[in-house]
Parts: sequence; structure tokens; C-alpha cells
Amino acid sequence: MRNIAGSLGVSCTYCHVGAERAPLAEVDFISDEKRTKLVARQMMRMVQEINQRLDTLPARSAAPLAVTCATCHRGVSRPVPLSTMIAETAIASGADSAMRVYRSLRQRYFGRDSYDFGESSLNAAAFRTGRAGRVGDALALLNLNQSLFPEAVALHISRGNILLMRGDTVAAARSFTEALRRDPSNDEARDRLRSIGPPP
Repeated sequence: MRNIAGSLGVSCTYCHVGAERAPLAEVDFISDEKRTKLVARQMMRMVQEINQRLDTLPARSAAPLAVTCATCHRGVSRPVPLSTMIAETAIASGADSAMRVYRSLRQRYFGRDSYDFGESSLNAAAFRTGRAGRVGDALALLNLNQSLFPEAVALHISRGNILLMRGDTVAAARSFTEALRRDPSNDEARDRLRSIGPPP
């Protein structure tokens, strides 16, 4: 159970009835009152089934392969990609809230295996936010990403694609041109510029 709690970054009372940080003698381990305990039980069955199926893979290497809680959770109770969390927040509450969530998670988890704080996470979140009709919020997320990755190329392509969502071909062309300036071999930027024309 200690390994499970560690894999999810939680304490025993996440699943079991008892006050947070209560002595173990005061925790009701038998009760099934909490939904999280019922979910955990199903998850443990799922992990067991996956590992049984892994045993049937043809031509497996000699090294044992096994799934654990940490395979997906990586120290967080809700194993959701960072880009999904940020996009959900931006769509529901705007870019300012999404950026607060991002900064909070980055401060807490940076350097750990929980979330991918690379450039692509905010690019993906911005694109999903733009597709949901929140183009201004999407562009704000890209501005944050640019402050973190000033030499990036892909965010300029993301910005161009998001600008196209609102029909701003002139600004989009500038973004694709900047991506090509930084990476002259970038085919996506070149193809986009070919279709919309260079900036004036």
C-alpha cells in the first residue's frame, strides 16, 4: 500500500477513512465508504489483467516487463497529460487561470516524472484551446511558452495555425515566416506559407 500511495503522491487517507495525517491506528482500513478506495480496487484489477496480458506477448525479451500504478500516475492522483489539464482550465476559466495552474504545477513537479514541461505541452494546450473558440486565451498560452522557450520553432507554427482559426492570414504568415527563419528546413511552415502567401 505504501508503494501505491507513493505512486499517486497521496497519503493513506486518500482512499481510507480517517483524518489527514492521522496515526494509522485511527484510520479505518476496512471501510469501503470512500469512492477512491473502490476506484483503486478496480485499478488494481486492471493492472493485474494488463500484466497477465503482457506475459502473452510474442517474442518478449528476457527482461521482465510489468505495469505498476506509477506507470500512469507518476506521482499524481489524476494521471492526465499536462496539455489536457491546461487546455481544460483555459477553456473553462481563461488563460490567466490556466497559466496559474501551469506555474503552480511547474513549481511543484518540475524535474520529476509527473508532467512534461517541455515546449510541446503548452503548444498542444494552446491548439486545443483555440479549437474550442478561445483564440485569445490560446495565444496567451503561447506567449507564456515563448517566455520559457525563446529559441523554439514549433510554437511559431502553433501560433500561425491558431491565428488561421480566426482568419488572420497576415499575422499567421508572419508566424510561419519566423518559424522558417529559425528552421529553414521546416516543411510545415513552408507548406502553410505556400497556401496562404507570404506576409505583406
